[in-house]
Amino acid sequence: MTTVARIWLTVCLTLITYQQALFAQTVAETAQSDQAGATQQNQNAERLPAIEDDPAPVPISMPPNPFTGDLWSRSRISGDWWGARSGLAEKGMTLDLFATQFYQGVASGGRQEAWEYGGKIDYLANLDGAKAGLWQGFFVSMHAETRFGNSVNNIDGLLAPSNIAMQFPDPNSDITSITGLKFTQALSENFAVYFGKINTLDEYPVRYGLFSQDPGMGRPGISGFMNTSLVFNPIAARTVPYSTAAVGAAFMSNGAPFLTCTVFDPEERAATGMQGLFSKGAVIVPDLILRTKFLDRPGVFNIGGTYSSSRYRSFDPAAYLSIPPALLLDDAFTPLETGSWCVYTNCYQAVWVDSADETRTWGVFGQFGVSDGNPNPIAYTANAGVGGRSMMQSRKLDSMGAGFFYVGLSDSFKALSAPILRQQNECGVELFYNWAFTPASRLTLDLQVASPSTQAFDAVIIPGLRMQLLF
Repeated sequence: MTTVARIWLTVCLTLITYQQALFAQTVAETAQSDQAGATQQNQNAERLPAIEDDPAPVPISMPPNPFTGDLWSRSRISGDWWGARSGLAEKGMTLDLFATQFYQGVASGGRQEAWEYGGKIDYLANLDGAKAGLWQGFFVSMHAETRFGNSVNNIDGLLAPSNIAMQFPDPNSDITSITGLKFTQALSENFAVYFGKINTLDEYPVRYGLFSQDPGMGRPGISGFMNTSLVFNPIAARTVPYSTAAVGAAFMSNGAPFLTCTVFDPEERAATGMQGLFSKGAVIVPDLILRTKFLDRPGVFNIGGTYSSSRYRSFDPAAYLSIPPALLLDDAFTPLETGSWCVYTNCYQAVWVDSADETRTWGVFGQFGVSDGNPNPIAYTANAGVGGRSMMQSRKLDSMGAGFFYVGLSDSFKALSAPILRQQNECGVELFYNWAFTPASRLTLDLQVASPSTQAFDAVIIPGLRMQLLF
């Protein structure tokens, strides 16, 4: 474990221990205060004449239970589990299961013309420590995934896979794995520390108009765009794993982070254990997230960067990329480089907002970034488009998007690959429409057209269907 990681972990554990001690002291003081208050009330009651009891309080309306109702109206197919689900929620625990199926094909171009079927099951669990009777400000979130079947990622010929969801936990096997287990301790309303196994896609702050309090409505890769370039800024793919150990701190505003600093282990651990943490260096990621109200419409502006102290080759595998198999070499063509960096900015600005529901918006988005170009195979990215929720009152749960992506490969990567498999910049477009049958089920129509990074491949056309059920 590197010195930086040791320092971060020590600081976070110390702060959490301090917070627990402070909480225990506060509870003790509150108990003493309540006891003293009760004694004083008893003394006052002895001096004052008896009075009539206060009238019964006027009942207030409670928000409807989202898990109840028929199949056409409730937010989860499995319902409230005879009251157990809402009972657990009141005690601070929520459980969700999302099943997503894909049927995509390479209709033309790419590496091979074929159709593939596969799917994902996402298991999400969250714990609020205060509601569960533990201590204030403590939260745990868990994300496990099952991947099954096949995907077009192996035949589309793209450097940035056309189906990001089917890339994880492992792109080539049927597998179940815990990809996220995050522990957070809020030390005040404005500051929190966290550590654990972090799923970096879950932490991605820009969702392109698919804002919702429901975690099923805006999950990256299974709710909106499918192409990696339009879901996650690929400029960070060299240094940021999909799932790995991390520790960090966040400054909060209105309950959401606006400035974070995270130290990641550089190794991909979505489908592996946690042995040898930080033995190959560390990745430092400062991230600024500004939530704006330009012209009284919500927006998100995200700027940050990454620096890794690990050693890489340009052709090394990366979780968010599909390096062509012919380039996965370990010889003189791919010299080792120490350290890698990138800077990026991602943004979304709503153009339309439902006056009755601020989470229903559509607007414009962009992703941009630059890097060292070696060992990062990507020198720059430039992606833009429109996306968000339907404006039709009769189709409130529908969503749609159209995006353009451009992945500029570095001159070094192109030169190294030239004797083996010539590479070029990759670009393309994606359009999708989510048709919601019920709040818990939706069908996606998707079309991608792209020019692959491998010069030998023709332009690829990828139509597809995605079906998602929220249990």
